[in-house]
Amino acid sequence: MDPASRGTLRLRNGDPAGPPLLDPAHLTDDRDLDRLVPGLRLARELGGTEALAPFGTAELFPGTDVRGEEACRAYLRRTASTYFHPVSTCRIGTDESAVADRELRVRSTAGLRIADASVMPSLVSAPTNATVLAIAERAAHLMERAER
Repeated sequence: MDPASRGTLRLRNGDPAGPPLLDPAHLTDDRDLDRLVPGLRLARELGGTEALAPFGTAELFPGTDVRGEEACRAYLRRTASTYFHPVSTCRIGTDESAVADRELRVRSTAGLRIADASVMPSLVSAPTNATVLAIAERAAHLMERAER
């Protein structure tokens, strides 16, 4: 829930309606694999316990041929995927790289706020949907206050 790898989202060209260039850069930071390999080992260990024996558990993936550190890392690079909750593409902040301010307003754009997972400064260790609901609730309060 706390990847070290960082992707990029960039404009393809000067056309704001054009599709962006998105590179999620999954598993490009070795620290992510440093965490996943022990998880794979633990899953194998749990699968081989006596408690699970009555269920006829046999290792299907990655398979008995994947054993060493490098083989596990290669397997994970080939097969690990995202859980499809991208965040932080338009993060909140006060620095020049931030897209939105603390009131969810898009910098240099009047009348536009962002109220979704893109403003999260980093991935949360909680359900993304619940966090987005909290952001939306906050946005509603901010907009209501601004109208007064």
